[in-house]
Amino acid sequence: MNDLDPLWLRSFVAIAGAGSVTAAARQVHRTQSAVSTHLQQLEASLGARLATRSTRALALTAEGERFLPHAKRLLALQEEAHAAVRATEPPRPWRIGISEYFEPDRLGELLELLRAHTAPARIELLWSSSQALQALWAAGEMDLAVVTSNVPLPGARLLRREPLVWVAGRGLVVPHRDPAPLVLLGPGCPVRQLALESLERRGRAHHIQLSCAGSHGAVAALRAGWGVGCLNEAAIPADLARLSHTDARHWPSPGKLAFYLHHHPGLQATATALSRWSRV
Repeated sequence: MNDLDPLWLRSFVAIAGAGSVTAAARQVHRTQSAVSTHLQQLEASLGARLATRSTRALALTAEGERFLPHAKRLLALQEEAHAAVRATEPPRPWRIGISEYFEPDRLGELLELLRAHTAPARIELLWSSSQALQALWAAGEMDLAVVTSNVPLPGARLLRREPLVWVAGRGLVVPHRDPAPLVLLGPGCPVRQLALESLERRGRAHHIQLSCAGSHGAVAALRAGWGVGCLNEAAIPADLARLSHTDARHWPSPGKLAFYLHHHPGLQATATALSRWSRV
């Protein structure tokens, strides 16, 4: 049979645009081996070699160049066919999730950017913990998500890294000989893990004074003098004292927090705009 699977066509078009199987795999949210297999299956079905590989790059053959516009047209026709059936249904809103640690003081700017780059579609926005957003993305219930992680996330785009800083309410004094009272988010929070690891490496005694599910609760507890917390630079309110800057010996740097971006192919323009905005 000479039927052409749309998966093969998408992988081939991505390879043609990206110039490599690895980059194409990131675009179509597939493994590198799957994309390579799609190309081989397409070539077998057509009975033609579509691309040549070298140690540095991948280039289309003459047959591949001739087939590329047809592949794009077939994918466009398929999308038109789906759209014709969906025409009587209300469009589904884009579901977007943002980590509560991601530029909280610039949330208004972020909302304007998202509205400008997703119009006229509706948006459902969830401002939540990275643990919750990661689970929703894995379940296919998010179209775009900005999450934090202390390990690389396959298929996600690295947006930025921010230093983590120990903070507390102004006037709070924690004697160095006493265990440090900590105000942190729950066990699934990457900030919590990095913070605890830094204290353990230094041998600083500590205990969890308060653990909560959201950053707003943690900041309120810090202001009330419950203990010492750890926040990334962009999430530190002006009224909290930065202990890492004044007492690095007893409050060692926990390192940096990485922000990653997952996105649906239909939100590529939004993802690009968000990536540029996050570097400002």
